[in-house]
Amino acid sequence: MTIHSFRRTALIAAVATIVQFFLFKHFYPFPSFFQDSYTYLDVAAHGYSISYRPVGYSMFLILIHFITSSDTALVFVQYCTLQLAGLYLYRSIGLLYSPWKVVRNILFLVLFFNPLSLYLANLVSSDALFTALTLVWLTELLWLMHEPSWGRLIRQLVLLVVIFYIRYNALCYPVITAAAFLFTRKGPGFKIAGIASSVLTLVLGAMVIGQLTKEQTGVRVFSAFSGWQMANNALYVYPYVKVERDRLPSPECRELDSVVAAYFDASGPGRRGHQLVDTWYMWDPGAPLKGYMRLRQRREHTSYFTAWNRVGPVFSQYGFYLLSHHPLVFSREYVWPSARMFFYPPLDVLGRYNEGEGEVDVLAREWFRMKSTKVWARSFTAQGFVLGWAPALYLVLNVAFAIAALLLLLKYGKGEFRAAMVLTGVYFLVNAAFCIFSTPNVFRYQAAPLIWLFVFTLLAYHRVFSPWNPVPAARKG
Repeated sequence: MTIHSFRRTALIAAVATIVQFFLFKHFYPFPSFFQDSYTYLDVAAHGYSISYRPVGYSMFLILIHFITSSDTALVFVQYCTLQLAGLYLYRSIGLLYSPWKVVRNILFLVLFFNPLSLYLANLVSSDALFTALTLVWLTELLWLMHEPSWGRLIRQLVLLVVIFYIRYNALCYPVITAAAFLFTRKGPGFKIAGIASSVLTLVLGAMVIGQLTKEQTGVRVFSAFSGWQMANNALYVYPYVKVERDRLPSPECRELDSVVAAYFDASGPGRRGHQLVDTWYMWDPGAPLKGYMRLRQRREHTSYFTAWNRVGPVFSQYGFYLLSHHPLVFSREYVWPSARMFFYPPLDVLGRYNEGEGEVDVLAREWFRMKSTKVWARSFTAQGFVLGWAPALYLVLNVAFAIAALLLLLKYGKGEFRAAMVLTGVYFLVNAAFCIFSTPNVFRYQAAPLIWLFVFTLLAYHRVFSPWNPVPAARKG
């Protein structure tokens, strides 16, 4: 790909981005909100240093708000961020692997005319920013494998930190980083420095958050959210096992277990009308986790947020005990349904505009200086039809990538593209393990994996069924 052709491609992409954006806003004049949106806005409005979720996206909202309070501007910036990430990936693929023109054209259409990017950008949520930065970070890892340098190492490290403060999924990203550094054409010192710095940076970040949480709530915990999530997952096991309360690891766990037992004695194991696994036990006011939190809140005379954080370590301990002592039941009742959702994730909030509501919270009106809390779209349900193909495509890509990787391994035992396929495979496995075991999956979590899998599945089949030069263009003399 020459400089001239890339400039022409970039110009077409820029024009397409602007045209698509204004056409989209004709049908969706306002952004789409859901529960997470108001958490992020609340943190931004009050300048909190910690919250229920990472505060990175709230800092991004503050930055945009410093320039303009326009909700349209926020959506535009988010959309441009996704498009620029796609442009960087497209340019890098052209330089590193020199695919045929027809392959480049397919990649161009998918990266720059993808309706998913528009709907992600229209959400007041961290999803668009997280997706874009993850794609840029993965692309940096490609460059590190092909043309390693200390500058690239630092760039990927900065990206990793930013991603971490946007979503804690990045805690598992050093595993992916390690796979990339193992393939770099540098000595062991460079590889060790790259892997160790990635791990150390996130550990230090977690320690800082833990200290801030202790100062504000009295308990040192990195993410109380993970404790709530672990307990939520464990409660799918509870109705099918016998818990010996005297063997639980702490008095707090025994007290929690009495609340849980009373709940299931009264309600039974079933929850009609709910999907197989979800986060209902975390959020429903009538669920036992909220009941135990209220008990602690009344006894300790604390705020809701303080109590929410203080019970996090108890929930982690309790959840880990149940899951570690009953792994087979956990696999049957939670892991298997969660795996099914991972490979065919529901659209969730992407299925309906603004969750089907014609109003937003007063907080959104004040932050974006809207005239009223009323919002509208040409259709509240059309996006479910427009994006209806996406979960099926994600399932197909997972299968297609696995087949392509096997075929590529049989045809080429070595090569730098093989290293990129290994990186993609590690990314897929790490992401799958995190999502399946930690939280019920929804489609917006898989936007970056979907795009990355599509790119490298297409490149892999092109490589397998064509006499593609195994030496990347960037390394040709």
